[in-house]
Amino acid sequence: MADCDLCGVARPTLCPVKVKAPSVILAYPTGTWRGINEECLEICHEANLNRVPSNAKKCDLCGIRKVPFFQVKVQVPIFQEPYHREANKALCESCFAACEEAIKRREDERAEGHH
Repeated sequence: MADCDLCGVARPTLCPVKVKAPSVILAYPTGTWRGINEECLEICHEANLNRVPSNAKKCDLCGIRKVPFFQVKVQVPIFQEPYHREANKALCESCFAACEEAIKRREDERAEGHH
């Protein structure tokens, strides 16, 4: 089991998303992997299409600062009714591109699995 890096939900499998985190760019120049569940990945895709600006200070996925951020509304689980709350996360443009690449890679894997 692993936790989604956006909402924190534990799932047996997550979609790998390769982001360029500035804090470790010297050690990992090609990027590091983050795990996002399929629901959050779809929410990121919808947010990428809408592009609602956010006034956040840093990206919630890669941690970059001083670039334009866009709002992503995810469902964070809690242990009281209604068992989830909506939270606003901020993603940068490069993380949106990484999410789109992960979606494309996932669709390609599914297409290969059906053949």
